[in-house]
Amino acid sequence: MTSKAWFKPSAVPHLVAKFDSAQSSRSIEIWTTTCIVTNFGMQRNRNVGSHSQATEFSSIGRHLPRCSMLINPANPVLTGPHSFPYFPRGGPQPENPPNRTAHHIMGYVTQWGGMDVGNGMLFPAAVIDGLVHQLGGRRLQNECSMLPKHSFSRAYSNQQSQTTLRDDQEVKCPVGAAVVTSSGDKALKAEYDIIIHTVPPFYKYPPSANKEIQRLLDTGEEPFDGETWSYKLLLSCYHKSFDLAFQQRDIDRSSSVLCNLLNRFGYHRRTPPENQRVAVPLLGAGCRGFPTSVAIEAAAKESAAWLTKTSDGDNSSTKSTENNTTQHRSPQSDCVIAFGLLEPHDAETLAEKIQVSLNI
Repeated sequence: MTSKAWFKPSAVPHLVAKFDSAQSSRSIEIWTTTCIVTNFGMQRNRNVGSHSQATEFSSIGRHLPRCSMLINPANPVLTGPHSFPYFPRGGPQPENPPNRTAHHIMGYVTQWGGMDVGNGMLFPAAVIDGLVHQLGGRRLQNECSMLPKHSFSRAYSNQQSQTTLRDDQEVKCPVGAAVVTSSGDKALKAEYDIIIHTVPPFYKYPPSANKEIQRLLDTGEEPFDGETWSYKLLLSCYHKSFDLAFQQRDIDRSSSVLCNLLNRFGYHRRTPPENQRVAVPLLGAGCRGFPTSVAIEAAAKESAAWLTKTSDGDNSSTKSTENNTTQHRSPQSDCVIAFGLLEPHDAETLAEKIQVSLNI
């Protein structure tokens, strides 16, 4: 289950743990939330109290995540549920989509079922990518379709189905990589400015490994078995997404003639995020079929590595005192990755794993 918002629509996210870097302006936060898509962002169309209440960080009860960027577990062609209407939890993606000759009720159950039953089938609305594309609407769909074929895609012989890619398939984001778009229509724009799309592998059905992919994703050159290779690709999803997210503050506000034309029609509009806070789901733990313990281990390992890494843009002696509604953040602004999890037990376990990774 990806969301509890249907029976707890007004539940306030709860901060479970926070880790601050001593060398930089980076932090990790771990929250529980009913839905990371609709109950974790900027909440621009909601009454969240006074301006000071919405940005108060001294009290956990009044602290809201207010992330302006979201990491979205996507599919390689960035079509949301349009290419994958239903699929088995854990994969692989069926080779052929459902067709008109299938029975209107039972014809899709074996491969493209519309039920979530144990290790069975998932509706698009039950996964983050489905909600993102539903709320992002036509604008997000058009922007994704206009992205070029990813330069890494030449190294892959397959993606999610373990069959050879067709010549007509435009892989916008290969497994283990990440790309960025705006949030599309106003329903998603009310929550997030930027969407970072990344494609986790199916746990038991990763794309075929080769040295070129290992080089491009910097996963190491040693040979991997299937599940170890899946784990390495999942780490790459976090690494590529974090790097891409915190480059967004440097977006060039000067647009080309083509971008101006597209913006006039409401497409491909992307502006710097309102803050440097990134909403992060537990990648791989849903439809990709990773055991929760393995998904948590990957999240802890890569987030701890990010926290302890310093960069030229960080200033360990300066902390931002601006509130979350400031439009243009300084290079010294706090950079935060905020995990939003459904279950308190998973959030507590993730906090414990991060503590171990940080040796604290």
